[in-house]
Amino acid sequence: MEPSEIQSSEEKRWARRAHLTTLLVYPLALLPFPFAWEALGAVALPFLLWISRPSGSYSSRQALEAMYLQTLVGLGYFGFGQAFSEDRVLFVFSYVFVAFLHLLFLGFGVFKTTIGKPHNYPFSFIPALFASKTRKKNWNDLKKRFQNGGDFDKFKAHLEKIDSVKQTIDAEAKLLPDANLQSLANQFSVSLEDLKLRLLEDPSSYKKAEQYLNYFPETTSKILSQYNRVSRGGEADNEKRKTELEQLLQEVIKTTKEVRGKLKADETLNLDVEITAMKKNIDFGGY
Repeated sequence: MEPSEIQSSEEKRWARRAHLTTLLVYPLALLPFPFAWEALGAVALPFLLWISRPSGSYSSRQALEAMYLQTLVGLGYFGFGQAFSEDRVLFVFSYVFVAFLHLLFLGFGVFKTTIGKPHNYPFSFIPALFASKTRKKNWNDLKKRFQNGGDFDKFKAHLEKIDSVKQTIDAEAKLLPDANLQSLANQFSVSLEDLKLRLLEDPSSYKKAEQYLNYFPETTSKILSQYNRVSRGGEADNEKRKTELEQLLQEVIKTTKEVRGKLKADETLNLDVEITAMKKNIDFGGY
């Protein structure tokens, strides 16, 4: 599990610029130079951005992705140009096809870097170069924000538990036989991710959310798993269970949002009443 990164406006801006530099290939193609020189020129700007940005930063990794895309585009034009040099119709069609794919991939890259999400182009090997190093750096940066190593270990364990539970919930959501239940399960998964991001913004606040983290996520994932098993068995009270599960999911989603909101407002949390009510509902529903 890798901690999520919150990118600054400057990092997002330079990352977006790196991807947009791949459009340079088109004006360069109008110049009276050999294709090899034009291709090198097109790769030069994202390369310069890569070496000018801080090592391992979000913008530097995205500049590498831009270099990767630019290389793919250059190889596409060169390959099709060689293959269809004798057929003008196929030659033009293949070039238009490469341009379309380029703009399509670029659109996704620009969108994701605008919102600060990491973007990788198809079959990109770039993530493998940074995965281990970035994960270790992120954990080390977070660890510095704790005075007590034991507190950091607990915080890390909670984040890993959230990721593990989310994987289970996402898998079980796909198996749910009802579209509304699937939607609610997916909403809960999203609300867990939002809570995780809030904890990453203020790691020390995890102590206030421990009561929630120790009970709600894992319990909900187990309920979803059991509901799917019961549904496959075709029990007669399946409709009743469906209604009860809808109510449970709605309450859990509401509680998760409240927890995140109170953490943001730096309010004290006490979920004893919510946990007691949920336990009664679970017992009543036979989970």
